[in-house]
Amino acid sequence: MPAWLVYTLLTALLWGVWGYEAKLLVDRASPYAGQILFTLGLVVPLAVVLWSRRRFSGERRGRGFFYAFLTGLLGGGGNVAFYMALGGGSASTVVPLTSLSPLVTVLVGVVFLKERLGGRQYAGLVLALAAIYLLSL
Repeated sequence: MPAWLVYTLLTALLWGVWGYEAKLLVDRASPYAGQILFTLGLVVPLAVVLWSRRRFSGERRGRGFFYAFLTGLLGGGGNVAFYMALGGGSASTVVPLTSLSPLVTVLVGVVFLKERLGGRQYAGLVLALAAIYLLSL
């Protein structure tokens, strides 16, 4: 199995459990406290990255730092909105609906990066939308 697929499956597993655990969190603390505690939980992965020899590698580090910061802002804002949604809704509905985010990524990639989608990708998008709809019923 290719390494990228192992990491992809690990991500899906971790994020799947994260969605469940996040509902437990907001049932016991505010969405804002959830974001703060989530950020504190990043200390361990941050330490691992800081020990990496390749932590600041790249050809255009200035632009990379900007995009990394922007990614953090967008992710943090999304997390706060996610925790707010979990505070008022059920995890079995909120988590699948927020899983539409890859569709936004695909649309941005097609529009701004001029990426092309094949028939299988379009079929996957349709099936993903159908799955999200069915899960949210």
